[in-house]
Amino acid sequence: MNTKMHARYGTDGHRMDVDVNAFSLSWAPRSVIMHYDVSIKPDFNGPGGKDINVGGEKGTEILQRLQVNIRPELFPKPGAFDGKKNLYAFRPFKFTSERFEVPWDKEHTPGRKMKTVTIQIVLVRRVDISLLRKVLSGNEQGNPSAIGPGTDVASSLNMLQAFLQAAPKMAKGNLHKGKSVYVQWSKGYQQTSDQKRIDERMRPLRLVDGFFQSARMTMGSLIVNIDLSVGVVLQEMQLEALCAAFLKCSNFRHLNQLCSASGGEFDKLRHFLRDVKVSIHIPGKASKSKGRRAIRNLIRDVGAHSFDRNGVPTTIRDYFLSTHGVRIPPQSIGVVIGNHEIFPISVCVVPEQLYKSKLLPDHVREVLSFVPKNPRERLQRIKAGWQNLEYDNSEFLKGADIAVRPEALTISGRILPSPQIMYGGTHGPYKLTLGKPGTWDVMRKTFWAPAKISFVLIFNLTGRRHGEEMKAFMSFLFKTLSERGIAVPKTSLILDDNGADPKSLIRREAEKHNAKPNGLLVLALLPENAAELYANVKRVGDIQLGVPTQCIRWSSKLIQNVKSNRVDQYLNNLALKINARCGGVNHVPSSIAMNYLAEMPTMVIGADVTHPSPGSTAPSFASLVSSRDPQCSIYSAQMKIQPFRREIIESVDDMMTKAIKIFRMNSDDTKYPHFKLRRIFFFRDGVSEGEFETVRELELNALKRLLEKFYGRDRPRITFIVVGKRHHFRFFPKSGGTADASGNCPSGFVVDRGIEHPVYSDFYLQSQPGLKGTSIPAHYTVIEDENLGGNGDRLQSLAYALCHTYQRSTRSVKLPAPVYYADLVCQRAKFHFQPRFSNQLDGFSDAATDDTPESLTQDFRNLHQNLDMTMHFM
Repeated sequence: MNTKMHARYGTDGHRMDVDVNAFSLSWAPRSVIMHYDVSIKPDFNGPGGKDINVGGEKGTEILQRLQVNIRPELFPKPGAFDGKKNLYAFRPFKFTSERFEVPWDKEHTPGRKMKTVTIQIVLVRRVDISLLRKVLSGNEQGNPSAIGPGTDVASSLNMLQAFLQAAPKMAKGNLHKGKSVYVQWSKGYQQTSDQKRIDERMRPLRLVDGFFQSARMTMGSLIVNIDLSVGVVLQEMQLEALCAAFLKCSNFRHLNQLCSASGGEFDKLRHFLRDVKVSIHIPGKASKSKGRRAIRNLIRDVGAHSFDRNGVPTTIRDYFLSTHGVRIPPQSIGVVIGNHEIFPISVCVVPEQLYKSKLLPDHVREVLSFVPKNPRERLQRIKAGWQNLEYDNSEFLKGADIAVRPEALTISGRILPSPQIMYGGTHGPYKLTLGKPGTWDVMRKTFWAPAKISFVLIFNLTGRRHGEEMKAFMSFLFKTLSERGIAVPKTSLILDDNGADPKSLIRREAEKHNAKPNGLLVLALLPENAAELYANVKRVGDIQLGVPTQCIRWSSKLIQNVKSNRVDQYLNNLALKINARCGGVNHVPSSIAMNYLAEMPTMVIGADVTHPSPGSTAPSFASLVSSRDPQCSIYSAQMKIQPFRREIIESVDDMMTKAIKIFRMNSDDTKYPHFKLRRIFFFRDGVSEGEFETVRELELNALKRLLEKFYGRDRPRITFIVVGKRHHFRFFPKSGGTADASGNCPSGFVVDRGIEHPVYSDFYLQSQPGLKGTSIPAHYTVIEDENLGGNGDRLQSLAYALCHTYQRSTRSVKLPAPVYYADLVCQRAKFHFQPRFSNQLDGFSDAATDDTPESLTQDFRNLHQNLDMTMHFM
């Protein structure tokens, strides 16, 4: 093993063996597979003469019919289609290039013209998969070009993935999306009574088990990563029945009345149905549209809408009655399909499909109840669902001589030592040694650096006059702040207001009390459900006036807890946020890794890109937070608009330029050279493996060029790490004695052997203590390391220590704090826009709005400069 390869593996901590949801994959010694290019072109047009795009599911079905039923003599063994344009086979077909005409429908309806598609299949190349063995041996470590797009290695992995997924995708009753297959009745697994109750509460939706499967390379072997996912399914039914069930209407007349009223039920239904696919079935008529088409919008009183029919204005009600003999009752709901086609919901049928839109909060809670309660239950459900993956019966796997072992792999990891936690005190720093890894409390402790608050404005925006409970709560809060070391010399009385104009309110009261923005804190007590008011207060504080705001939801539960004096935990959590938001530091971890960060000027960065919800016209957003203190605990934040669904941070130069300038404000390196920035640790969130090299070229290399402009050849050294949380590896302790109380691995559990990448240096760190369900480890991939030379122990201990710097918690979190902060900043995007854009930014964009992505972009406002040096996002 070469020195560089050896350096990536850590040795710190004590060993712990776990099961992992990975299964060994083997294939035949033969080393060549056939890669064919496929094009599928319908010989007919869609509505309005538009070309039809054949989706992966339909394409798979057509190709399977061609290979098995129509021309089996040309296909010795069926090839596996990847749903895009690639067909893979271990046995060559009886041709190198051939064109076929195949019926569109499985069964032909007598009396109707047969629709066909033209399929062109061409042999692209023979792929030598023995190259995989070279990669798996570690000989290509540090050489990502060996596995990039277009290489034989990439084609081999795509082929393995296609063969694994082929049989379960084609099984009757299964639905699929991406690398997951969703089963209606999990073979070998009995539905529990809890799951039956969830079915009742989810209606008209239904939750089903999904099985994610991915072929992956590791050092020395190929594995299949299999995990549970949750499918949200709409079962086949009339659209009218679906609408009534969703709004809990007793009959269709009640449904029409409810949606014609001025309440929010119609908008709620419109958001629910966005992008749901329907087929049109007119009673007594042969269906003209067997295809599934997505709902774009909902309209009231569809029958009253008119259109131009051969130059004569006609209502939809008259058209359907005269043409189809279908009566449309008054106030009936209609759907818009495509750009302009309108149908009453009474002629629409919802085929069975996966529901892909944003779920309501009540449904999200049911999803959380549906997932396994602990790691062992999760692994049991994966094993119980093994039959659904059809590995033993798949003709594709048999034909390719591929075998997947049914036993989960056992691998070894290590539990890293926990850092100590430091608080302040009158007699110097107080070091806390953690009795339980990843958890501590703030009771009877003084913050490391209490914030300096000069004045507090208190506004009651609940719509009711404040009472004794609110006064008592404020008294408790200021007492807690004092106990944590924060002195609050002056406060206003509680001012009752309706919150209609928070900007004028804050400005007027600040002037009245001669309170300057520097050192001012606004406390706003809000009603239980006040999302719009909350956003308005934050918009005024963050963007318009530049003052820290802390909102408090004045709920009935909180009032009861105030009456019974059970608010200590709530008040201490509030104090954590207030102190960090106003410039203080709650705690700092103490360890060899943190001492390393503090020994010379170092900046730690977290960066993220978030994208809008499905159906939204909103842009994407990029955020960057950068540390500016020796303990790497105080961060400044920036956010920029990105082009729609663009993953690469386009404004990395601008944001890093500002980060460096802010860092220099704390340390004038022109006068004092020893304050010059020497090291940067850049943690990048949200990047998939296929984008690693693009990020290297467009972000990391751009950062190097920028630093050379600032510092010349003696620029700061960079360590650039991608942190992923959307992977599917989970760890299952082998015995109860090694698990924590939740059944998960303890905080600090790290794995860098057994499932490690053979090209990139990477590791998995489960830094958070377990709560409910199965903990998700963070996946760290080192793109470049100029600071630590790829030393596994030092990188792992540094990442773990940074998971203890999160200022809103007294627990170690699952990602380094700056990565969490970058995500928090992106979540505040809607505060940077006018309130009228809220629907688009919340993912509720619809055809009823006149706003465009361009108007959204033009309306964006930057953070107020007063807050540039604060952690306003806490």
